[in-house]
Amino acid sequence: MDNWRGGTAREPVFELPGVLIGLIGGLVAVHVLRGFLAPADDDLVLALFAFIPDRYVLEAGEPAYPGGWGAMVWSFVSHAALHGSWMHLVFNAVILAAVGKPVVMRIGRTRFLALVAVAAAAGAAAHLAFDLGSPAPMIGASGVVFGLFGALLRFAFASPWRPTPTAFDALKLPRVQRFVLALIVMNLVMVVIGTAPFGGGEGAVAWAAHLGGFLPGFFGFRLFDRPQRD
Repeated sequence: MDNWRGGTAREPVFELPGVLIGLIGGLVAVHVLRGFLAPADDDLVLALFAFIPDRYVLEAGEPAYPGGWGAMVWSFVSHAALHGSWMHLVFNAVILAAVGKPVVMRIGRTRFLALVAVAAAAGAAAHLAFDLGSPAPMIGASGVVFGLFGALLRFAFASPWRPTPTAFDALKLPRVQRFVLALIVMNLVMVVIGTAPFGGGEGAVAWAAHLGGFLPGFFGFRLFDRPQRD
């Protein structure tokens, strides 16, 4: 496997970059800590940090949910740290590890974390656009996962000896087309069955968040990529 510089990567397959270990470890720690909370306290955590479209419907010009104006900002990202079940968390963590490693190797730790935050926020924004007023909390790192998929597709099948193709040139590659089609089909299946596999059976799939996360990863990849030498 070639790394982003065009050389041969020598890391063992299962050795993860520290930033990924920290990210996944943080998700696990949050879920473990929530397990010690009383139901009422966990509900408060969701009210503070989950992304709730109804939060943005003001009452008399003021936020009606805990956290006030601050939660209206941080929940765009903080929702990604919460999961509905262990299976939901494990499913996202496994994909984060698999897809995140080549992205980290390509763009570096700081740019990777920026992409994670932007994908989470973009996913929440897309969910808000399609579900404004819904009181159902949206949680999980699925928007981040789709953002990393989008980023990976921009360079995984391109020649390491040439500049990174534009988004539209990448879409002309048959393997990229097949992966995009597979992601679309996966989302359609999840929408039809009404819940994400391994999602704990807790509510409908936030398909718009998946799309929203994918868009900056794929179409905005050059904003996160390392500067390349000619």
